[in-house]
Amino acid sequence: MSDKQETSTEGSSEKTPLFREEAIRHRTRALFGDVVLAAPLSTWLITGLLTSILTGLVAFGVFGTVQIDNESLPIWRWVLGGNQ
Repeated sequence: MSDKQETSTEGSSEKTPLFREEAIRHRTRALFGDVVLAAPLSTWLITGLLTSILTGLVAFGVFGTVQIDNESLPIWRWVLGGNQ
């Protein structure tokens, strides 16, 4: 009996790795990989279209004018209610 106990304690004194070497190598390789931001073409098209529309609206509001009582008034002032 004592022989079995000695051999079992001898086997446990060896340190076995928690993970396989292959798993560790695979994981460390993923840590140093390249980051690629990939989005579908439709996402870029919708983003570009919305940006163009927003830019056009801002430009129209800043540079556009409205005729009220034969007086030219900038659109941004008209929108804010300043028609003095």
